[in-house]
Amino acid sequence: MLKVVAGLGYAMFYNLPSYHADSDSFRYFHYSIEETDMLLKSPLLFLKDLFSYGYNDIGNVFIGNNSYWNDLKSNIVIKLLAVCNVFSFKNYYINIIFFNFFFFFGLIGFFRVMNNIFLHKGLWLLIPIFCIPSFLFWSSGIHRDGLIFSATGLIIYFFYNSMNDKFTVRNTLFIVALLLLLFAVRNYVCLALIMSLTAWFVSTKTNRALASFITMYVLAIIVFFLSGNFHSSFNLLAYIANKQHEFVQLSGGSEITLPLLQPTISGFVSYLPAALDMALLRPHITELKNLSYLPAVAETILLFALLILFFIYRDKKQSIHPAVLACIFLGFSLLLIAGYTVTFSGAIVRYRSFVLPLIITPLVGMLRFKSLQMVKK
Repeated sequence: MLKVVAGLGYAMFYNLPSYHADSDSFRYFHYSIEETDMLLKSPLLFLKDLFSYGYNDIGNVFIGNNSYWNDLKSNIVIKLLAVCNVFSFKNYYINIIFFNFFFFFGLIGFFRVMNNIFLHKGLWLLIPIFCIPSFLFWSSGIHRDGLIFSATGLIIYFFYNSMNDKFTVRNTLFIVALLLLLFAVRNYVCLALIMSLTAWFVSTKTNRALASFITMYVLAIIVFFLSGNFHSSFNLLAYIANKQHEFVQLSGGSEITLPLLQPTISGFVSYLPAALDMALLRPHITELKNLSYLPAVAETILLFALLILFFIYRDKKQSIHPAVLACIFLGFSLLLIAGYTVTFSGAIVRYRSFVLPLIITPLVGMLRFKSLQMVKK
C-alpha cells in the first residue's frame, strides 16, 4: 500500500503542467495504448515488434542515440504496460498497482538475503529497503527504476541461495534471464552487478573476503583505463565521457556547470573530486531553489549521520559477509558512474536513490543496537 501511494504521488507530480509534457511515464502510457491494440489483434506481431528497429543497423550498445539498444529500455516498459492495460482497461492509475506488484519481488528477495545475514534485525532492515523517501518515490512510479532494482534484488537473492547451496538449473536460468533483462533496461548496472557477483564468487574461495574484493576491483579499474587499447569499440572511457557530454547538452533548472570529461586517464583522475561531489553531496544546501530540493538535502544529511553512527557503533565482532561487500561495492560503483555522467542535481537524486538500499541496509545491519539503546537512555 505504501508503494502504491508513492506511485500515485509520482503520477500526481508528473501530471503537473510544468512536468507533464516531459514525463516519460505518461509518454510510455500513451504509446502502450496502441501496443495493447496490437497485442489483442496480433500477439505474434506484438512480440516480433520488440526485436525490430528502424535504423540502418542495430547500433552500439552504449550509444544513446539512433540505437536499437537505447530504444529497447523504453520499449520493454511500454510492452509491459501494454499487457497491464488488458487487465486495467487502459487505466494509468490501476497500472500503478500492477507495476508495484512486479517491483515488490526484488524488494522481498533483497530483504530475505539481508535478514538471513543480519539475524534478529528484520524490523530495522525494513526501513532502508522499503522506506527511504527518494527510493520509495522513484521506484514506485511507472518507469524503469523499480524494474531495475527488482531485477537486481532477485539476482542477489538467487545468487545468495546458489552460493549457500549450489547453482541449480532453475537458479542459473533465473539469474541469466534477469541479467539479460537488466542489460536491456540499463546495461551499465548489469555490467557493474556482474563485476560484483564475480568478486563475491572469488571471495568465497579465499579466507579474506575484503582483500579479494579490493583486488578484483583494482584489476577492474586497470582494465577500465586500458580498455581503449584493446579495441576502439571497447573504449569504456569514451563511452562514459560521451554520456557526460550528452547530459551537458541538455537544459534544465537544476543544471550544474561542470567541465567536459575527457576520455583519458588524466581526465578521469582530475574529474574525480567533481564526480564524488555530484554523487554524494548534491544538491548542496545552498542550492535550495524550491521546496522540492528540501527532501533531498535532508536525506543526504541523515545518511551522513547514519554513516557517523556506523563508524562509532559498528558491531566489530560480526564478520562481513561477502554478500554485504558485494552490495556495498556495487552501490559505490554505480554512484561513481552517476557522478561522472550526470550534470543535474535533480537527476542525481534519482540515480542515487537506486543504490541507497544497497549501501544503507548493510550499514544498518552492522550496527550494535544495544549500544544505541543505552545512548538513548
